Amino acid sequence: MKLRVIVCLCLGWLLWINTATAPAANEPVAFAGFPSHDLEVSPFSDAEVRGLVAHLDTQLANQQDPARWAFDADLYMQTFVDRLQRGVLSRTQEATVLSYLGKLQQRYPSDAANIEKRRRAVAKLTIGKSAPDIAGVDLDGVDFRLSDYRGSVVVLTFSGDWCGACRGEYPYHRLLLELYKDQPFALLGVSSDTDLDTARKAKEERGLTYRMWWDGGESGSGKEGAIAAAWGVGGWPTVYVLDKRGKIRFVNLRQEDLLKGVKQLMAEPAR
Repeated sequence: MKLRVIVCLCLGWLLWINTATAPAANEPVAFAGFPSHDLEVSPFSDAEVRGLVAHLDTQLANQQDPARWAFDADLYMQTFVDRLQRGVLSRTQEATVLSYLGKLQQRYPSDAANIEKRRRAVAKLTIGKSAPDIAGVDLDGVDFRLSDYRGSVVVLTFSGDWCGACRGEYPYHRLLLELYKDQPFALLGVSSDTDLDTARKAKEERGLTYRMWWDGGESGSGKEGAIAAAWGVGGWPTVYVLDKRGKIRFVNLRQEDLLKGVKQLMAEPAR
């Protein structure tokens, strides 16, 4: 475990170095190829949006097994939203998607609530939107809100110690906190662990010094709580990166990409 953490930290520091300059002669070849350009979130073309809608429609129409319908339909729609959160939708494109999802609610009334969750995600949680506020108490019972951190770059991570992929992000979280400890940056968590004691224990044992809301679901780990439901979370970890104005700029960056996205937003002037 110690070796894994050391490797992750080394990768993070190497990424932090300005790679625009040529590598030194004795620099390991394996680390000489990190791109120096910024992460880019491109606008969708109309054809891309039509293609995503058509693909989802085909997937749903082809699912004829009632025993698998609920699981598969949820997976298809979550994948659809995940893909839409990787680019920038125009207002017209967003209206097209919302209209289509509204028609799906009429076509599949038994799944209307689930589809409505996806409609909210498209309307409120895509790139460029102002992040909805979160209000609650941290694991020590102290009130705080997401909007308290306006003016800082914020990484908001939905995770749980039960989730192996979530635990794989912890070294990068610790590195970010070290890199930006005296700067306008905040890392905030929404814990889906089974109970509050489990969340507190994981936070302490894993060295996670950032503040968290506990949002355990009704059946324990892996179930969405109220905050995760409001944010349309369909899988863990889910990560939102907000700029200093509270706008959603990246969704689901992981590991080195997360380091790079935060560095990019930290370099932007406050507006």
